[in-house]
Amino acid sequence: MAKLERDFIDFHEKIKYKLVKHLCIFFVILMSIVAIVNFSNRNFSATPNVCAVVMCLLALVFLNYTKNYKLVAKICSIASFGIISGSFLFLKATHYLTPMWMVVNIMFTFFILGKKWGVSLLVCHFLLLFYYLIYFHEANILRVESFSGNDIATFITEYSIVGFAIGYLLNLYILTTRYSEKELQENNDILIEQNKIISKQNSEMEVMLREIHHRVKNNLQIITSLLRLQANSGHVDSHDFYQEAIDRVTAMAIIHEKMYQSGSLSKFDLEKYLNSLVNSLLLSYSIERKPDFEIEVEVADMKSKSIVPLALLINELLLNSLKHAFPQQENPKIVIRLTEFEPAQSVRFQLYYSDNGTWAENSVASFGTEIIQAMSEQLEGEFELKTSDLGTEYVFNLANLS
Repeated sequence: MAKLERDFIDFHEKIKYKLVKHLCIFFVILMSIVAIVNFSNRNFSATPNVCAVVMCLLALVFLNYTKNYKLVAKICSIASFGIISGSFLFLKATHYLTPMWMVVNIMFTFFILGKKWGVSLLVCHFLLLFYYLIYFHEANILRVESFSGNDIATFITEYSIVGFAIGYLLNLYILTTRYSEKELQENNDILIEQNKIISKQNSEMEVMLREIHHRVKNNLQIITSLLRLQANSGHVDSHDFYQEAIDRVTAMAIIHEKMYQSGSLSKFDLEKYLNSLVNSLLLSYSIERKPDFEIEVEVADMKSKSIVPLALLINELLLNSLKHAFPQQENPKIVIRLTEFEPAQSVRFQLYYSDNGTWAENSVASFGTEIIQAMSEQLEGEFELKTSDLGTEYVFNLANLS
């Protein structure tokens, strides 16, 4: 694509360089002829033609020396404006041709130097034309004598030159437009083919990722089954430890299950996941009074690298609350809120977790506390813990890792 863009720019640069050079050569030859004709004609002045010839010769020399067609075009545009202005203001003539040269200069400037220069020159030319029409035109018309055959021949010659210049500019405009359309079509065809390849690759990759998530989920379920078998065959006192391990593995298995079932692998429905995690934990523990859950997720885009540690963190918080917080609570309640600190960037987010339970002293296992600390550090965050008679409250400041 970069090569096509460079070729496209090179083509336009060559066209514009060619236009400046050819017009300079063209006007040197033809304006010299017109100047010779006008020297012997009393109704026409050769001065503008001579000035134009000198300007074009100098432009050719400078162009061959520097190869900087834009600078040459700027000099020629300004010099042409000066020659045309002098013709309007100092030559006592009808100026039937002068506005035509004005049009040629405007078209040339628009084509070579672009809109900014073209509009500026157009405004200057027309302001000068209006000034001429208001203050000079009527007086010049009154002084005009009858035209002779030589005058008509001069008019025809200059009109022919002007017509050729306009036709040449328009032809180059059409040529560059056609080339642009051709390049655009070719680039569109290339983009369409590349999009087809990318779409196919994306589809294959998505199928592969879904299969990976499905297999990981199945492997985690096998691990869960092995842990249950071990728990049932082991000592009764160790059953709770196995169940906690099973819950942690299940928390990760649910993630892969949701990813596998998701319509878009790039968008993970965190709120739906939390509800599934809550339901899974409630099935694992026989609780007399099931808590009311208030779950709010306002993080628009949870990055894939943050999902697993966040899930384990919330799983550990829920485990602690369900096991230790509500032995005497009539109306147990758990609140989980995730909000973005910087919504425009989604770089960091806040996890607020609270329950209204009354915890027994030293009721939280040290291993659970270590997991909470470890997952917070993995998410490049920190947390604040507050406990009171009204319950327990965690506030985490975490990074949304991509």
